[in-house]
Amino acid sequence: MLLKNKNITVVGAGCTGVATSNFLVSKGASVVLVDIKSRVELEKNLLSLSPRVRTLFGCSEIPESSDLIVLSPGVNINASFLEESRRREIQIISEIELAFRFTKTPIIAVTGTNGKSTVTTLIGDILKQAGKKIAVGGNLGTPFVALLEQDPVDYFVLEISTFQLEGIKTFRPNIAVILNITPDHLDRHKTLEEYADLKGSVSAFQNDGDILVLNKDDENVMKQGKRSKAKKVFFSLRGKVDDGAYLEDGSMFTCSGGKEKRILSVDDLKTAMQFQAENLLSSMAVVTLVNAAKSDITSVAMKFEGLDHRVEWVRTVRGIDFVNDSKGTNVGALQKSLKVFSRPIILIAGGKDKGGDFRVLKNLFKEKVKHLVLIGETKNKLREVLNGSFSYEDAESMEDAVERSMEKAAAGDIVLLSPGCSSFDMFKDFIERGNQFKEIVGRL
Repeated sequence: MLLKNKNITVVGAGCTGVATSNFLVSKGASVVLVDIKSRVELEKNLLSLSPRVRTLFGCSEIPESSDLIVLSPGVNINASFLEESRRREIQIISEIELAFRFTKTPIIAVTGTNGKSTVTTLIGDILKQAGKKIAVGGNLGTPFVALLEQDPVDYFVLEISTFQLEGIKTFRPNIAVILNITPDHLDRHKTLEEYADLKGSVSAFQNDGDILVLNKDDENVMKQGKRSKAKKVFFSLRGKVDDGAYLEDGSMFTCSGGKEKRILSVDDLKTAMQFQAENLLSSMAVVTLVNAAKSDITSVAMKFEGLDHRVEWVRTVRGIDFVNDSKGTNVGALQKSLKVFSRPIILIAGGKDKGGDFRVLKNLFKEKVKHLVLIGETKNKLREVLNGSFSYEDAESMEDAVERSMEKAAAGDIVLLSPGCSSFDMFKDFIERGNQFKEIVGRL
């Protein structure tokens, strides 16, 4: 792809937009970075921006001279301000599509509604343990385009979101992973079908020489797999698979070429990692494909503490385990977190509504949740769904929620923060929400 002297507009001046702009000017392109926010609002992001990049702030207008438009993940490819550019048939792509066009290094791409960051991190750690040179990023940490500076490496291991997949034209990972598909971001993607198809598009340009790793337990994932030309590999918590990784009688196995291998017992894992069995299985399915040894997997798995705010064990107080899943910002994440535990749960849930259908939680709440503490804007909506059928109460703050949970809990119970909603009604972000929970629990 020739960029020299091309007029390219980058939309969105966040971390990805800045990295993209810097990459493009390094290739000789004439770059304009556009953002609807003011320069003052974006000041911190701009500290690393090349002086060769022109900027337009407080603006969403695309320069008429543009030969190509590259979108940051936060920018909807169907936004109305892009209509004129579409009419003029200016190509609009995502940053991952741009980066893909400049590398021949094998790519492992991980997508799904929940668990992407944990699985991406696990795959990277195991492959590093196996002696591979790995660069990890994408939607997690470093943008893909910035990882190109680290080439040559053996693999790029990328977390990939639907926002990034909206703008692909040729993006083709050697190994793609779809972890799960439950409703999320429907304010942008409108329907579950549209959202699911975007997840499936991670394999859209794969061929029979590539591999697609699928969650055999997820009907939506398996439906997407039927559309792919890639070779299929599976992972499952529910039973054996012919090719991939699975859980049976408390032990994790891999199977490849008809040969089964026991890797480890769930009981061998640290408390935090026992809650991440499905994520570990998907990682095992991937790393086995690139010849990681059993010892590489067990070495990482038995030390892995999990990621902050993702089903994160915090502390045990008087026999009660406190778990922080503040990253659980959608109904599917909440469902998944509840299914992890076989012990009684005191659940702290609620926040800013993302349009999720809470009705699907009613029976699961009855099965899994001993008591529910409601926070945030969605309190009324959740109460309407439950309609007096369940033990619940309101809390006015995170401290109030933790105190009320502690009063209801007994030794052997789990106090779980898994909001099922975004955090923006009460907190700066899910990180602040989770950190506040951990700080309060730490004082108990």
